[in-house]
Amino acid sequence: MSTLAGDLAHALGNVAAMQELYADDITWTLPVTLGRIGGTHEGKEAVVALNKMSFGAYDRAAGTDVDIHEEFEAEGGRSVARIRARLTVRATGEGYENDYVLLVRGREGKIVEVVEYLDTLKVMEYEGLRKFLPAIPGVVIS
Repeated sequence: MSTLAGDLAHALGNVAAMQELYADDITWTLPVTLGRIGGTHEGKEAVVALNKMSFGAYDRAAGTDVDIHEEFEAEGGRSVARIRARLTVRATGEGYENDYVLLVRGREGKIVEVVEYLDTLKVMEYEGLRKFLPAIPGVVIS
């Protein structure tokens, strides 16, 4: 089964591939516990900037490994993917792993809304993220 949520999960870490999935009026909502990057980001330009910032802490050359645990589609262009993502923290070389839920709404084959859930406390278990995420412009760990 292929859903927009699953397509997004497979594209994670590849911002160019991610933005190909987006409608111009996309919104992306993150937990507010992530500080200034938390909340809702509106419009393709803002969401792509968020994606670039979010993946800036990770080593692109090491790649992104995503396991999809569940994926399903609902009415109204909605789909859900529950995933585990593994990346490498660029600053320290630590292997990062966390579980995510991506709630996606699509229209005419493009993503118009993403609501992302993750364990934000787990992010702080990684020394490289605790130390270096605040150095990324716009990121404040609260």
